[in-house]
Amino acid sequence: MSKPLREPLFKTTSFVFHSFREMQAALYGDSKDYFYVRDGHPTLEALEQVLLSCEPADFAWVFSSGMSAISTGLFALLSQGDHVVVQKEIYGPTRLLFEEYLPSFGVSCTFTDVNDVDALEESITPDTELIYLEMPAPFTLTCPPLEQIKGLADKYQVSVMVDNSAGFGYEKITPFADLVAISLSKYPAGDSGILGGALLGCEGWKEPVEMARSTLGGIMMPWDANALIGEMESMRQRLEVIRSNVYQLQSMLSAHPMVKEVYYPRDTNGKSVKMGGFVTLELNISLLDIARFIDNLSLFQKGVFWGGSIPVVTPLLASYRVEVLESWGLNPGLIRFYVGMESPDRLYADIVSALRSL
Repeated sequence: MSKPLREPLFKTTSFVFHSFREMQAALYGDSKDYFYVRDGHPTLEALEQVLLSCEPADFAWVFSSGMSAISTGLFALLSQGDHVVVQKEIYGPTRLLFEEYLPSFGVSCTFTDVNDVDALEESITPDTELIYLEMPAPFTLTCPPLEQIKGLADKYQVSVMVDNSAGFGYEKITPFADLVAISLSKYPAGDSGILGGALLGCEGWKEPVEMARSTLGGIMMPWDANALIGEMESMRQRLEVIRSNVYQLQSMLSAHPMVKEVYYPRDTNGKSVKMGGFVTLELNISLLDIARFIDNLSLFQKGVFWGGSIPVVTPLLASYRVEVLESWGLNPGLIRFYVGMESPDRLYADIVSALRSL
């Protein structure tokens, strides 16, 4: 029998049964029958299989957003009295989870430079349950030494969770992590048309994460999952263009006299890791000139979105006040550029033109 070329969309959140016994078996968990979208859906499962082809793991669960995936994973892993070692530079809303929300549930954390494995080891306590990382770091774009960190985690019998949103499709993280979070709103969705997230992980965390997703309810809708399957058909080709563009752009910018520092994904030995679509600059301009420089750019949209074809500029100073950034150990003058699928020559010319006009 022939099969459809594309995955069918089951445009429903609920399923019905032929009999009481069928319904009872499904609700008891004695059968694989679907009954409600939070507890399983064929269209969501089709997307989860696509994700597993990109990042091999024992399971994949999809969520309504990247932050829903991250928070659900943390609630599944952690309990009262647990301690978490957290990468010092992480996505702002995730940092708020660790600073503002998890302490209310009796979970403590220590922010650490995870690139310093000795410092990381010193941060581990008898109560440490988890090491939380982001690959690469959102602004300085450093890549933590995952193999060494995994060895340390095994030594002390703690779990590792990595937000690999910016590395998804480039670097496979599951060999070094028990749980991997991905924002599906970024590279998989392309140009900001779909909101979603995912968790992929090892067998030991499959049931706890599934239970937490069902209970907390941050589920993706089937029509979004179906749209994502379509977008991901061209994702690999898009990622190759984006990777090539940003690699060329960072090389060109390194030689410009008004560029003080170029941040591009590199390993702990300083070797470039050709991944992602970001380059971050520290310019030889004052903090007061940053706003004028940003407004003089013509090809870069001003925003915090990324992952598709559109170039985007995100100055760190626009997101947080100077004193907050300095307390986190971040340089307020950093400006992150996402290149999208625009020509690196045109993007370079746009940045140079904006600098000349200061």
